[in-house]
Amino acid sequence: MLVEHPDEGTGLAIASGLRYAGYAVAVCPGPRGHARCPLTGPAGCAPAHDADLVVCSLGYEQEKPREILRELRTRYPDTPLVVEVPPEVDPDLRELLDGCHGLPAPASPEQIVATVQGLSGHVAAEGPAGA
Repeated sequence: MLVEHPDEGTGLAIASGLRYAGYAVAVCPGPRGHARCPLTGPAGCAPAHDADLVVCSLGYEQEKPREILRELRTRYPDTPLVVEVPPEVDPDLRELLDGCHGLPAPASPEQIVATVQGLSGHVAAEGPAGA
């Protein structure tokens, strides 16, 4: 499982809750400053490639996080996405979020863990969890 969150402390808190629930978790802070996310490049992103579920909490009011969400949807169409959805959703974002499991932002680590556990095909219950 992959957790994408720009705040290190919050990302680690979400990962800790998911690990306690039996999941193997990688954490990514998303693009910082002018850095390019490897997911949007030709090589892709190993943690995203290996994830059986992605928690996306990058703040989708800006274009960079939306580009990452588009790439996740394009490269890994069968990977479930749990997305923190901002209060204001424009038509482009609404279309991008179609098919994602949305949570109102800001979601607490406990809310995210409960959502992940509630998804059909509970990953941890099926056997050893992947990253």
